[in-house]
Amino acid sequence: MTGATETDIKRGRGPLWLLHLTAGLVVLACFAYGIRIFESLPDVVATHWGPGGRPDAWSPKTFGSVFFPLLTAAGVVVLLAIVAAAVPKMVLPDKEPSAWELYHREGLIRGTIAALGGTSFLIAVVFAFFAVAGWSDPDHVSSLPALLLIALVLGVIPVSYAMASRWARRTALAEGIRPTAAEEEQDKLWIAGILYNNPDDPHILVPKRPGTGIGLTVNVGNRKGRAIMVILLIVLVIGPLVLGTIASL
Repeated sequence: MTGATETDIKRGRGPLWLLHLTAGLVVLACFAYGIRIFESLPDVVATHWGPGGRPDAWSPKTFGSVFFPLLTAAGVVVLLAIVAAAVPKMVLPDKEPSAWELYHREGLIRGTIAALGGTSFLIAVVFAFFAVAGWSDPDHVSSLPALLLIALVLGVIPVSYAMASRWARRTALAEGIRPTAAEEEQDKLWIAGILYNNPDDPHILVPKRPGTGIGLTVNVGNRKGRAIMVILLIVLVIGPLVLGTIASL
């Protein structure tokens, strides 16, 4: 594949950055609102909320105590944008990749940028909610948005990769680029291009797909691999949601 064609594949990433931009705008808008009401806030403000959403820590009103949630959100938004910008350098292609492999790699890059952007936006919205809720009704701040954040982020990530994988396949085919028999068989083993699903492979942990970086991933086609994914789902999502809901009552 020529360098010019590789450049053509990279075009069109711009809209993916709208999520990162929107996340930044949410934080900036909340900052603007906070600055406007800063003088009307009490001299001592709540800075932490315990079970049930009741404040259990207070500090004198300063820029840091009032805007700490937004400063945290701003830092996360900037960090995720930097990581997203570095993704093309982190996901290196194989030596002498085929045109089909390059489209797959581009789909992975776009999926990662979108997943990071969606995560950034959700974090910005949740932290903005906590900031505004703490300013307007400090006696009770619901913890539900924080609990939902985990589930929403874990939903955004697979959706982003699935859509990007479909884009890569559809665009390549539209350009007249078709996979070899071996590449077609390889595609069938990966869900959304990132999740390995091979019932005939007894291994639980397998190398990541060529061209997607180094490391291992779980084979969800394996019974033990599926069990690991279920355990992770319970530990990272269901458990925190149940415990957090109970604590917020």
